[in-house]
Amino acid sequence: MHAHSFSPTTAGLRRAGVLVPAALSTLAATWEMSRLLSAQGTSVPEWAMLGLFTLCFAWIALSFWAAVAGFVQSVSGRRPPGLRWPAPAEEAAPLARRTAVVMPIHNEDPASVFANLQATYESVAATGHLEAFDFYVLSDSTRAEAWVAEELAWSDLCRRVGGQGRIFYRRRSDNTGKKAGNLADFCERWGRRYDFMVVLDADSLMAGDTLVRMARLMDLNPRVGILQAPPLCVGGTTLFARLQQFAGRVYGPLVAAGAAAWQLGESNYWGHNAILRVAAFTEHCGLPVLPGQQPFGGHILSHDFVEAALMRRAGYTVWLVPELGGSYEQSPPHLLAYAQRDRRWCQGNLQHLRLVIAGGLHPSSRGHFLMGVMSYVASPLWLLFLGAGLLATVHDQFLGADDLIERFAPFAEESHFDHHGALRLMAVSLGMLMLPKVFGLVLALTDGALVARMGGRARLVLSVLLESAVSTLLAPVMMLFQSHFVFGTILGYRVSWSSQQRDDEALPWAEAARRHAVHTAVGALVAALVFVLNPGLLGWLAPVVTGLMLSIPLSVWTSRASLGGWMERLGLFLIPEETTPPAVLTRAQELAERELEPVTDGLEHVLKDPRAHALHLALLETSGGEAPAPVLASARRKLFEGVPAALSAQEKTAVLLDADTLTEARGRYADV
Repeated sequence: MHAHSFSPTTAGLRRAGVLVPAALSTLAATWEMSRLLSAQGTSVPEWAMLGLFTLCFAWIALSFWAAVAGFVQSVSGRRPPGLRWPAPAEEAAPLARRTAVVMPIHNEDPASVFANLQATYESVAATGHLEAFDFYVLSDSTRAEAWVAEELAWSDLCRRVGGQGRIFYRRRSDNTGKKAGNLADFCERWGRRYDFMVVLDADSLMAGDTLVRMARLMDLNPRVGILQAPPLCVGGTTLFARLQQFAGRVYGPLVAAGAAAWQLGESNYWGHNAILRVAAFTEHCGLPVLPGQQPFGGHILSHDFVEAALMRRAGYTVWLVPELGGSYEQSPPHLLAYAQRDRRWCQGNLQHLRLVIAGGLHPSSRGHFLMGVMSYVASPLWLLFLGAGLLATVHDQFLGADDLIERFAPFAEESHFDHHGALRLMAVSLGMLMLPKVFGLVLALTDGALVARMGGRARLVLSVLLESAVSTLLAPVMMLFQSHFVFGTILGYRVSWSSQQRDDEALPWAEAARRHAVHTAVGALVAALVFVLNPGLLGWLAPVVTGLMLSIPLSVWTSRASLGGWMERLGLFLIPEETTPPAVLTRAQELAERELEPVTDGLEHVLKDPRAHALHLALLETSGGEAPAPVLASARRKLFEGVPAALSAQEKTAVLLDADTLTEARGRYADV
C-alpha cells in the first residue's frame, strides 16, 4: 500500500502542531510563575528560579505535546505520510538488493552475542530471503580471552547453520574511532558489495520478516538514507529490568509514534537496529575528529545523531518507523549499570554542542542535537532550580523580609503567597509529566488481545501505578547522577570505553551504599534544611527527598531477580513478548543457555588446542595487524624461556597477533 505523499507545508503543519502548543504552554507557565514570584518584588535568586523554570518547563511541554501527537497518530490508525510501502505483489517478490547485517562488539559475552546472531540468521532464513543477506561480526575486543572465544563461537555458529561464506568474523587490532570507526572500516573494506547495511548492537535481536521489510522499504524509497526500527527491551529478570521493559512496552510506542508523526523524514538514528544506505553512508557520513582534547574534543562518542545529520545534509531522509516491530534489545539489570551507560551517552551528547552551528545542517538536525543535550542538561537545571528556591528562602529569611518568607510558606495560615495559583501550576506540570503515561495506558487498554497478554486490565493498571511510583522515587537519584555527569564533563572528566553490563545480577548492599551515600546525604541535608527554614516546603519536596533518602534500598531491591520473578508470578509488569514470545526471541533464549567452550586464557588456549590454533592462524591471515616490536620481543623472551604465565595482557595480545611466534610456540606447548 502506498502512503499519501506530503509536501513541505504538510510537514510544517505537523511540526507546528507540536512546537506551537509547546511554546504557548511555556509562555503561559512562565507568566504564571513570574506572577507568583513577583507579588511583592523579585529577588535575584527568584529571577534565577524563573529562568531555570522556563527552560525546564519548555522541555516538559515539548515532550508532552509530542506525546499528544503520538496519541492522535496512534488513534487514527494511519501511517505518517511520506514513505512508499510495498503492495501485496511487491511483498511476495524476491529482494533485488543485497544487505549486510553487521554487529560491532567489544569484549562482550560471546554466548549471548552469537545466540542473538544465530536466532536472527535463522529467522531471516525462514523468510526465504536469506540469499539477499550476509552477516558480519565486527570485533573490537581487546581482551585475549574474548578474542579467542569469539573466534571459536563464530566457527561453531557457521558449522551449525551452514553459514560458511555468509557469516563473517573480523577483529580489528586498531580500535580507532571505537564503534563508529569499526563501521567505517567495514564500509571501506566490504561496503561496495552491499546496497544496505543493518547495524546491530551486541544485545540486538531482530526478526527476519522485519529485516526483509526494512530492505524492501529502502529499495522502494531511494531517497531514504536511514530507517530506524525502535527496539523493545526484553529478557530482563531483575525488577529494575522488568520495570524498564514494561515502561518501554506501554509508553514506548506512544513516544515513537509521536516522534514519527511530527519529525517525518527528518527523524533521528539511534545507532542500532536500523538500516542504512551504504553508498550514501560511506560518501557523506564520515565523522570529523573534533579539535581539542576530550571530553569535548577528539573522536565523536555519540556518532548516531551526527551520522543522521550528515545523511540529512546530503539530501537523504531519515525515518523512525514504529510499525516495523520485531526489534529487540536488553535493559541494564540495575540502576547503577543504567547510570554507567548514561555517563558515556552524556559526554557524547554534550559533544554535539560544538556541532549545533556546523554549516549546512538541516534545522531539524540542529534541533536533535539540542534535544539530545537537553535530555541530560535538564537534570542539572532542575537541580539548580531547587537550589535557587532554597537560596531564595535563605536570602529572604536572613534579610529579615518576613513578608517574603510568607510567600515561600504555601501551607502557612497567613500567607500572601498565592498557594492556589502555585498548586495549579504544580498540577499542570505534574499533569504534563504523567499524562503521556495515561495516554500509553489508554492505548493499551483499547487492545483486548494486548491486555490479555499483559495480565488483564486490573493488573495492567496496577502495574502502571506501581511503575510510576518507583520511577518517581528513582527520578531524583538519576537527577543527581546526570547532574554529576554533566558537571564532570564540563570540568574535563573523560569516560572510559568499556562493554556494558548486560547480565542480570543482584547489586551488593556495600556497592549500593558506596555509590548512593552522597544521594542519601543530600536527601537528609535538604530535608533538615527545609525543616529548619520552612517546614511547609517539605510537602512540595517530599518526592525528591524520599527518593534520595531511599536510594540505597531502592537500588538494591530493584536489582533482585527474585523480586522481579515474584512480580511476574503476580502477573505484574508483564509484556506480551514474555507471555507469548515471538519465535526469534524464544530461539535466542534457548541458544543462550548453551555452554560454549570455556576460554580462561586466550593465548594458552590457542597454543594447546589444535583447532583453536588453526582457526586463529587462518583468521589472522585475513585480518592482519602487527604487534609493537618491543612488546613482542619481551613476550617472545618470556614465552621461550618457559614462563608464559609472566606475560602481561598486552604481551599475550602481541603474541596472538604474530603468526610466526604462534607457530614456533605451538610445537613447544602443544603437549604440555
